[in-house]
Amino acid sequence: MPKHNPHERVSALPGDRDERIAFIESQRWTDLELVLEAVDDPHNIGAILRTCDAVGIKTVHLVYQNERPPRMKELSSSAMSALKWLEIKKWSSAAECVADLKKRGLAIRVTALAQSGKPQWDFDWCKPSVIVMGNEADGVSQEFIKQSDGIVTIPMRGFVQSLNVSVAAAVVMEEALRQRLTSRDVRV
Repeated sequence: MPKHNPHERVSALPGDRDERIAFIESQRWTDLELVLEAVDDPHNIGAILRTCDAVGIKTVHLVYQNERPPRMKELSSSAMSALKWLEIKKWSSAAECVADLKKRGLAIRVTALAQSGKPQWDFDWCKPSVIVMGNEADGVSQEFIKQSDGIVTIPMRGFVQSLNVSVAAAVVMEEALRQRLTSRDVRV
């Protein structure tokens, strides 16, 4: 079995590898970030990191207060390929992470099951923002919820109450990307 995807890479970008890398780096959002709090499944983390790279998020915060963070070596090879393009910041305290985000002027949007939550499309993702995702068992901590500038609750129409964290992250990040691309009249 081959270790790498056998398909030829399709890229509309001209130039050599270094020129393409420079172009993609110039397209990264410097004011849209993601926080993962106590997410422990390496497969979920890997899928989320791949989505961050795909939508142009460069900075990902990993918060593990009482939990042992997963070893990055446990990520799949496809996730490892995305990891090398991301800036990972690790925190042992939600309060320290929140202080950093607030100091830099990022609106903290927490995903949570809450009556007061609004759908992802009701937020202005063109403003400097951070998306906070918690693990499937416990969700986001009260520290993040208390400090949040809004609660994102993805609308559900079926019997399940929530999506897998990697799917939920993708749904919210794609909405942020959609808003940012359409607000700047950029065509994909």
